[in-house]
Amino acid sequence: MGAATTVDDAELESGLRRTWNVLAAACVSAASLAAARPLAAQSAEPPEHKTFYSGKDAAIGAGFLAASAGLSIFDARLAHFFQDSMHLHVRVGRRVDNFFTHINETTLTAGGLAVYAVARLTGQHHVANAAFHVSESVFAASVTSQLIRGPLGRTRPRDADKPFENQYDFRFMQGFGHFQQRAFPSIHSSSGFAAASAIVAEVHHRSPGATWFVAVPAYAVAMTPGLSRMYLGQHWASDIFAGAVLGTFYGWRVVNYSYSHTTTPVDRVFLGKTDRTRTGIPVGWSVTF
Repeated sequence: MGAATTVDDAELESGLRRTWNVLAAACVSAASLAAARPLAAQSAEPPEHKTFYSGKDAAIGAGFLAASAGLSIFDARLAHFFQDSMHLHVRVGRRVDNFFTHINETTLTAGGLAVYAVARLTGQHHVANAAFHVSESVFAASVTSQLIRGPLGRTRPRDADKPFENQYDFRFMQGFGHFQQRAFPSIHSSSGFAAASAIVAEVHHRSPGATWFVAVPAYAVAMTPGLSRMYLGQHWASDIFAGAVLGTFYGWRVVNYSYSHTTTPVDRVFLGKTDRTRTGIPVGWSVTF
């Protein structure tokens, strides 16, 4: 019995490491796309994209969906790993998860808009620019997540027909009316990564050399809301991963789209005429995705 327990723990820890590696890769890849740009391209204005979504987005999205499906194989094991109080990280996580779970689409959107309003009133145009794009990214990621969750109807771990065991409990079209069937993707995760990605993208535009100094803490914090939901039994690991990818996409794309145009209709209304030149580290930034 003791040997079997050791093997099971080893398998769970191995699965957890794989999850962290995948999430970290999703975070780092977005920052790497911008950081790896040639210096010549950094000195030029970003190319203008005619539409917000590109033709490649569907194919890339399908690839990440397949990756989420592959990760789902380990969902049940990881769910137990985040519920077993024999592990120190579970005991610690349960003490702080009620705080981090409040870092969500509502608080991030409202917080961004509050900073935007104050910055506009005080003439801090770069700060207003960044704060508005954070809110815009979080909102877009949240709406997209809801449009996926409603029809898919994936049941949350604690509410599955076999709690924390059946990660493939789907009740199609029930996600719109039932909270228990809104697991995939995690809006907490998509919101956190959308906010982090918008901030990192803006920093990269204004001060490329500072990108990594901002990206590491920003993405580390972005992981915490999604992980808190795993401790609470609200999401599977694949929900968190899918939300992270979706949020990263919107954070970078919103900023890129804004700065690849002289002005967009949304920016014209809320930001007016904006200065898109590079200026050291003050908090008004952008990027090319």
